[in-house]
Amino acid sequence: MMRPESEIPRPSAQRRLNGRVALIVVGAVMFFVLIFGRGIASFWIDLLWHRALGRSDIFWGQLTAKLTMFAVCLLVFLLLGWVNLWVADRTAPVRLENNVPPVVQRFHEVFGRRMRLVRYGVATLLGILVSLPATQQWEDLLLFRNSRTFGVTDPQFGADVGFYVFRLPLISFLSDWLFAALLLIIVITLITHVLNGAVLFAGMVPTVRQATKVHMAVLLAILAVLRAGDYWLARFDLTNETRGVVQGATYAVVNAELPALMLLILIALLTAVLFLVTIRTDRWRFPLIASVLWLVVSIGGGSVYPSLIQSLVVRPNQAERELPYIARNVDATRAAMALDSVVTEPIQFNALSAADIESDTQPFENVRLLSPGLMLSRFAIDRGEVAGLQVDDLDVDRYELDGEREQVLVAARELDLDGIPNQSWQGRHLVSTRGCGLVMAPVSQVTTSLRPDYITVDLDRPELYFSPSMTDYAVANTSVTESGCGDPGDYSGTSGIEMSSIFRRAVTALSFFDYNLLASGAVNSDSQLLLIRDVRDRVEKLAPFLDYDGDPYPVVVDGGVQWVIDAYTSTNQYPYAQSIGNVQLTRSTGLARDANYVRNSVKATVDAYTGDVKFYVLDGDDPIISAWQGAFSDMFIPLAEMPNELRKHLRYPEDLFRVQTELYSKYQISAENFFQRTGAWSVSQAPSVQPRAFTDGVGSTDAAGSGEFATELNTERFVPYYTLMRNPSTGENEFVILRPYVPFSTDDGRTELQAYITASSDPDSYGRLTTYLVDQEPLPAGPYRVATQAESEQLISREITLQDNEESGTDVLFGDMQIVPVADGLVYVRPFYVAIDGITEYRFVIVSNENRATFAATMSDALADLFPGLDLVLPERSDTEETTSESDVPASDDGSSTNDASIDPAKPTTDEPTLTVPDSPDERATTAELLLQAESLFAEAEQLLRDGDLGGYQETIVRAEAFVQAALESLTSDG
Repeated sequence: MMRPESEIPRPSAQRRLNGRVALIVVGAVMFFVLIFGRGIASFWIDLLWHRALGRSDIFWGQLTAKLTMFAVCLLVFLLLGWVNLWVADRTAPVRLENNVPPVVQRFHEVFGRRMRLVRYGVATLLGILVSLPATQQWEDLLLFRNSRTFGVTDPQFGADVGFYVFRLPLISFLSDWLFAALLLIIVITLITHVLNGAVLFAGMVPTVRQATKVHMAVLLAILAVLRAGDYWLARFDLTNETRGVVQGATYAVVNAELPALMLLILIALLTAVLFLVTIRTDRWRFPLIASVLWLVVSIGGGSVYPSLIQSLVVRPNQAERELPYIARNVDATRAAMALDSVVTEPIQFNALSAADIESDTQPFENVRLLSPGLMLSRFAIDRGEVAGLQVDDLDVDRYELDGEREQVLVAARELDLDGIPNQSWQGRHLVSTRGCGLVMAPVSQVTTSLRPDYITVDLDRPELYFSPSMTDYAVANTSVTESGCGDPGDYSGTSGIEMSSIFRRAVTALSFFDYNLLASGAVNSDSQLLLIRDVRDRVEKLAPFLDYDGDPYPVVVDGGVQWVIDAYTSTNQYPYAQSIGNVQLTRSTGLARDANYVRNSVKATVDAYTGDVKFYVLDGDDPIISAWQGAFSDMFIPLAEMPNELRKHLRYPEDLFRVQTELYSKYQISAENFFQRTGAWSVSQAPSVQPRAFTDGVGSTDAAGSGEFATELNTERFVPYYTLMRNPSTGENEFVILRPYVPFSTDDGRTELQAYITASSDPDSYGRLTTYLVDQEPLPAGPYRVATQAESEQLISREITLQDNEESGTDVLFGDMQIVPVADGLVYVRPFYVAIDGITEYRFVIVSNENRATFAATMSDALADLFPGLDLVLPERSDTEETTSESDVPASDDGSSTNDASIDPAKPTTDEPTLTVPDSPDERATTAELLLQAESLFAEAEQLLRDGDLGGYQETIVRAEAFVQAALESLTSDG
């Protein structure tokens, strides 16, 4: 029979249909390539990146651990799931009853003989989904395999701390995962029985075949046994319970919650037995009653009963009841945070005279006139304001200058892609690829114009291809010439991915969705793709199981720059130890708030030119880093192999010091005094950076984590600072980080100096914590009180009023408050700055002693005012003017530099010209001329102040401010 002509497809319609099908197919293929192909490309690029760094063992080690966790969980799920589906099929009725639900009938009609395939396929898919999260536990698996002992047992269960840190996390995860997996399998199995017709819904109560009841009873009994196992493991978690007066198993936990868990274990096992009994009795009433009892005890025993014990038994006599558990917490916290090795030395401060200062001037030679937190803008303007470069961070370090070890501020001139003139793809990825050298200045010296006394830093390799601010990739060794300082020739590092073939370029382009990597003619077979150039991201990519400090710092080593990143091992599983909690940390810290064990066990380094990464083991006694050494044996290098030139510049990390000092303020007292806080300290209140201002910040640590006993107010705490300080025992200078303490008070009203603590960064004494306890009455004033008193001094207050001028756009800022033990007394020193349009300028230094404070442009003059009769000249004022450092200028034609990684004081380049300043600003003067005239007036005012001419000083300051205001108006009109 022939079809009507209208039903015969026309050729044009057929072609349109074929075209649509082709488009759909092409679209599907493209979608697959873009989604799955990009994932495969990224995987391969990741492997090449690890291989370029010589660390493919880390790539395969992590991948193997992830696949092991996934495979084990998937096999267990499939084994349990398929076996139970097989049992459900074997016990199914031969044919469906007439009264089966319509959905069951429809299911059989649709799938017929393919039902088993559908069930097993669904089970497999679910197995994959529930097994994928297990890959996140790869770190737990490696630590389990390479577990170590701590040699310390917990006081409640007698288990070694290593069990909690290395074994318990994986065991607990697998226990919880198995319980959840079995629960899902029970649901799948029950649905299978329903679809097989073994469960009928003819009346109010479903009719269930006996074989199905037996099957479900066995599964529910196994589920109850697994839950009992979870309860057994949960006992160990109580050693880190946070609901009590301190972290750990306190009185209510040990005497209420722990017995409740034991009772739940018995009820769960009893319920399992009752489920099995139903196989013979077919009576489900008793297991259901047991399940209800289980739920009631779980709620009552987990929260209600412990709360009653806490209210009725503990609280009326809390100090006595909690004492044994507080003692456990104190001992554990001291051990976990390395506070048990703090050395305490008593110290007294006596009245000082001019003769005392003259006999002991050395402590003042290392006092900071330049504070890193406030001088960044000055450094950025003087040495970083070049197109494509930026000074983004200042760090404190020490170097040999003229044969003496001095503190310096050091910064890298990093690449600023947003500031480069060429914003094309080539400009951002092929031309502007690197930063340029270091900026350095002593902290205790300024020039005659009150600017930092910059030091020449000559580097063989000033190019910085890797630094903390690098956020994008670069391609080196292209046919395009790279801009910047240093060698204009080819990049000689080997840590980049070689673009040796068109295939690699295509895969790279797919991975980044960047067609230019494939199409650009400038990229050739010699080119290298430099990825992950942020130095912190770089080390974190290689060793994600470590925590990292937020402040990488540059060090001059062998003619180049090495970035040093402090790495921590940490855990939140140390029994009874107090966690970090609300400790005030730096903004970019990598430490977790719940960590209750921290060690600075590793120093990671990144070569700023090649990108090579090394991990040096600093603390070989740390069991956690020992376990990771077992997992990746070739990754870590002993500290003894670190170059001495680099080792001399290691610093004790600030974040770890913040944690230790906050906790030590509470945990330096005995357990008997802990509850009442008798003899407790607080980290000193932070003096405000701005005059007469109070700051509110994150509260200092609360050792209890509860409101059960007194804590200090939410006040900003003293920021630790690095300094060169004389060791009273040896008489030698040590590079330390320091933080002061005041007596604890609930209203935070105590501001006397109770003690100060230091951590040494010198190679021979690295990590030594020393507390200098003030052993006298009355206690001397602490930093916050000294700062407040200094601002109240008449001359200082007048100067603040003159300089802090909203109309002229100037703000007064204070630098680091520094504690200077000298002779047998104590002097506080604090720089005084003026910020003009966000640019900070050093002006004076404030010196305080015994309720008196003076200020002057130099330390020598300020001390002379404070101690009449003192005749002292400190090397704090350089007669040189600013000079360009080696890293500030392009290299010579052959790429060579004049010195081999030398650091020398800058030499004067020109004589300072004499400047004549009119009585008032000239309307025809340029902005630059007005600012130079204002600067000259400020210098003249300082000299008048030193000569004691306060009237002339004030008049000259007013004139200087008029010139500054005129410069600002000129700048505005020009804009």
